[in-house]
Amino acid sequence: MFKFFLIGMLAWANAANAEFNIENNQDQPVNVKLGYQSVLNSSFIYTDVSKKVDLKKNIVTVPYGEVTLLLNPVLNNNNEIKGKDYYFINYQPKILLGKSQYKLPFVISDVGAIGTSIIYNDNNISIFSIESYTNPVSNNDSKKFKSDIYIFNKKNLGIYNPSFLSINVKLKNLNDASKKFTKLSSIKYNKNDKSYEIVYDFQKVTEDFTSTGKVNYEKFPIQYSFSLISDKNKPFLIKDIVEKRKGEKNIVSKIENNDMYSYFLK
Repeated sequence: MFKFFLIGMLAWANAANAEFNIENNQDQPVNVKLGYQSVLNSSFIYTDVSKKVDLKKNIVTVPYGEVTLLLNPVLNNNNEIKGKDYYFINYQPKILLGKSQYKLPFVISDVGAIGTSIIYNDNNISIFSIESYTNPVSNNDSKKFKSDIYIFNKKNLGIYNPSFLSINVKLKNLNDASKKFTKLSSIKYNKNDKSYEIVYDFQKVTEDFTSTGKVNYEKFPIQYSFSLISDKNKPFLIKDIVEKRKGEKNIVSKIENNDMYSYFLK
């Protein structure tokens, strides 16, 4: 499980399960170690930003098998609102597959903290996440927390970013933790039609755990299930996206046309 301190330090732990963990700490009233999902490998850093910053210290590299996730930092001072004296770091995510390197078609701007995790990996696909705290354009001290899931098709270099699993919330500062998280519940591969059946839990904490030190989960979170089939013309054929409450048969909704969040890497 990927566990990281959101109050001033970084922690590592073995992959086990996905839970919030609250610990009392002498240096802080509450130390939050947050596990968004069981992972194979992960890294999370707080950026060090200044005019003369050593960018090498801000690189995030997460390898697993033949796949490596690379978050490459670039220093900027071109924010028209905050002025030329305001320096910030943008990140260009990349995937390294063997000896080849591919850019994801977006940049994460003005980052205060960032991490990535490899959640699942086999010969055909990798599932990974990118979590970031970014600064708003305005001068207030709030942070935007974003978490996205990506599914990488190694055979055709396709990427699928299921938008229904994205988390995008505004937090007061880097010490705050999102009260939402996603967890890979199950994944099954069908050799006959080369398809994957994927189920994700979308959990919400039901109280402010940072003040109580106690976490109450939803017993029956919302679940999303969907099928991915390998294809030559598209990153994946995406089928049967279903939203329902865990343990119930009644479908809350079906999501159509989510393939707009898929693309090929170059």
